Amino acid sequence: MPKAKAQSSGAPAWMATFADLMALMMCFFVLLFSFSQIDESKYRLMVESMSKGFGGQKVQLQTPSTPSASLSSPSSINSPFSQFQAPSRSSRSRSRIQTSESASATARKVKLVMKDDIADGKVAVETMGNTVLIRLPEEVAFPPGSDIVSAQISEIIDRLAPVMRATTGTIMVTGHTDDRPISSSEFESNWELSADRAVAVIHQIVKQTGLDESRFAAVGNGSTKPIAPNDTPENRAKNRRVEISIVEEQK
Repeated sequence: MPKAKAQSSGAPAWMATFADLMALMMCFFVLLFSFSQIDESKYRLMVESMSKGFGGQKVQLQTPSTPSASLSSPSSINSPFSQFQAPSRSSRSRSRIQTSESASATARKVKLVMKDDIADGKVAVETMGNTVLIRLPEEVAFPPGSDIVSAQISEIIDRLAPVMRATTGTIMVTGHTDDRPISSSEFESNWELSADRAVAVIHQIVKQTGLDESRFAAVGNGSTKPIAPNDTPENRAKNRRVEISIVEEQK
């Protein structure tokens, strides 16, 4: 007579798979709950329902103290990187407005101390966003084809010194030329001439004002940034210039 198979003790094998499935589903719903925003009224209804289900026993559950405590709000996450969050759009807009207003105030000061030079056509002052641009034509700043600063530019720097000391941003000096090529023993091209002129003006400003050299930047644009067509002697004279830009720092 064949022997009967011995019955295995314990739960059937399918229960292990079922338990794993239930555990995964529980984790899934816990994650969904953690990403959701808790509605206090629905939360209280759930508490009352659970209380009835437990035979009238009072279930003590605490609701979040404020809506911002829910995990749906990234700003409420206690993260070491939370202090590096980017400023809001409104704060960036306010910052740009304040910086532009600061540049406008600096421009007014420049125009006040340079009013006679502006009236004589020796200096032009413009405001572009956070930058105050002071334009000096070549005949005021340098002898033709030279990078030796003139006596006139030294006087202009003396008048500008208090304004530049009152600012904290970068002071950028840019040299420009017309499109006529230059080739001499000192300058191989307009690039060298414009760059050397920018550096020469910076040296003169530092010498007369005592400002830190780290605040300055020198740029030589050669003939690449004209403000007038290079088609007449008058227009070429406009393009031969040095520009001192006071760049206000964004607050």
